[in-house]
Amino acid sequence: MVFGISCSRMAIVATASMLLAGTSVAEDLCSISPYSYTQAKTDHPTLSKALEALDQHAIASWFTDRMSSDERSSMISSMLSQCSEDTRLSIVVYGLPNKDCDAGYSTGGSVKSTDDYKSFLKQLTDAVGDRKVLYVVEPDAVGLLAKDGSCGQSAGYLDNLKVAVAALSVNANAELYVDVGYWMLADSSNAAKIAPIMKELSTSGRLKGVTINTSNYRSNDECTTYCTNFQTAMGSTSMTCAVDTSRNFNGNPTSDWCNVATAGIGKPPSSSTGISNIDYFMWIKPPGESDGTCSGGPAAG
Repeated sequence: MVFGISCSRMAIVATASMLLAGTSVAEDLCSISPYSYTQAKTDHPTLSKALEALDQHAIASWFTDRMSSDERSSMISSMLSQCSEDTRLSIVVYGLPNKDCDAGYSTGGSVKSTDDYKSFLKQLTDAVGDRKVLYVVEPDAVGLLAKDGSCGQSAGYLDNLKVAVAALSVNANAELYVDVGYWMLADSSNAAKIAPIMKELSTSGRLKGVTINTSNYRSNDECTTYCTNFQTAMGSTSMTCAVDTSRNFNGNPTSDWCNVATAGIGKPPSSSTGISNIDYFMWIKPPGESDGTCSGGPAAG
């Protein structure tokens, strides 16, 4: 197993990475190699070249309370030193109190309260300063907040998301994309539940739009439709979308979301998508990392 994915799937990663190595994209996002890749190169040296090819692309860096404060500080410091100022840092913010309240695979972490969350966010914003940055804000949180009977409301997601939007948008060079579960944009009735939440969040700061398909497998065609559904529900095209393409090459005919065996690496990160309402293709979830203990995988990440 590699990051909780079978060796047969890593063969797909290796093949795809060789193809990607020769792909030219107008890429202006920047991040650093995931820690899991560094460890995998040691544990599985035959995959080193494949992983190095993937490393040529901007795999979003996760600023999460599942890391220690020192680890977060080191990660951001490395990004700032390795990424030139004409690039845009690619960062996932994942420290919401009671995060992942539904599936529970990523609930652990040091942030337990709003005060903890404010300190967590301050560490990030103080370090990034006024650098250009794309923030993916709290994967799945809005989807869980909008879902009927979900835990997101009782977990206080809305108030804490407003805290995050306010803190992160102080930087005039920051682009904020709040993550929404793709399943909440698959039809107009559920998309209509997302819209009022996004409108309320926008009163707390500047939002560029939403991310779709984070850590998931939906095709680009599907995600474009989801983005259109979102804009229709909002009654405006002023907010746009970014799509996680890290493992959606084959799409997914089922609703399975955890360590799907048929996954394939999709389009490389780029701001040149050729789709009017999709601003970025991103690799938000590092290709090959586990979703959790489902399907025989280790812990998430």
